[in-house]
Amino acid sequence: MIFKQLSEQLAALGHLISKLEDYQYVSKIEHLGNVSIGSHTRHIIEMLLCATQGYNNDNVDYVNRNRNLLLESDRNFTLFTLQTLENEVNKPDKYLKMVTEDVVNFAGNLEDNLPVFTTYFREIIYNTEHTIHHLALIKVALIEMKLSNFIDEDFGMAYSTIKYQKEKTETLYLKSPLGI
Repeated sequence: MIFKQLSEQLAALGHLISKLEDYQYVSKIEHLGNVSIGSHTRHIIEMLLCATQGYNNDNVDYVNRNRNLLLESDRNFTLFTLQTLENEVNKPDKYLKMVTEDVVNFAGNLEDNLPVFTTYFREIIYNTEHTIHHLALIKVALIEMKLSNFIDEDFGMAYSTIKYQKEKTETLYLKSPLGI
């Protein structure tokens, strides 16, 4: 199920990117701190690449990730990368070590980082939620650009929220005196 949710989010992103014009993909959005849809897309992909590449070397490193600016400017390259990720993400679970930021204690001294352990499935769940968060920000960009018709109403919405709203609507319907 965790791969299905991530796959659905990446497919929605890919579908959106294929609808956008190049200038729309790279336009700076005022209400998002003057970053573009492409910038958010790059960030989504790079974080997911950290998890999939970390799987291969047993070490997830979000801190020192590579930033590939081509992902925020070239829609075709981005769509190709999304498809590649889609094919690489589904792997068995396993334990991984996570790289963390250096920690400065209250005395101002740099402390040795304690090892942090995680699992691949945990990182896929994290990346799914992280993707949804950035899709919500992209939705803000689309609204500002008057392009919200490019996406459905659930774009950038957490699965738990969608489920909750559906249950709430069904409950209200059942409590209605006429059932309407």
